[in-house]
Amino acid sequence: MEHYTKSLPYELELTSRVLHEAAKCFFEQNNFPVSQEEFIILDCLYMYPGIIQIELAKLIMKGRAHTGKFLKSLEQKGLIERAPANQGSKIIMESKITQKGLEVYNQISKILDDYIQKTNSDLDFNIQKAIEGLRAIREDALKKFNIKFN
Repeated sequence: MEHYTKSLPYELELTSRVLHEAAKCFFEQNNFPVSQEEFIILDCLYMYPGIIQIELAKLIMKGRAHTGKFLKSLEQKGLIERAPANQGSKIIMESKITQKGLEVYNQISKILDDYIQKTNSDLDFNIQKAIEGLRAIREDALKKFNIKFN
């Protein structure tokens, strides 16, 4: 490798930063009632109802406190409910989407799906293979460097 700034890891980092900002702009331009980060939480709660905060934090690769901030915001907006539940001898907080949250989730999902389909159709490569490759790269780095988000 001649230069790090010409390497795959660096290109992935730049692309990730640009896409994160683009998604943030997309959410703002569409005046969605939630941020991109909050929508990611809703998406995970939709896929994994009753997930606890620590598992959610691992899934989205954010610290527990950061995840808690998003959950609190969603709860204040009436989009999710959190309730104590027993897990063995521990009391945990389970989160689930409210009816209002489900309506917001479905509305945003439709707009996002349409946008992603249109954007992907303009690209000249296999999106699913790219996703699988990126997931493999991420999992490899997580293992090799024992990365944890606290």
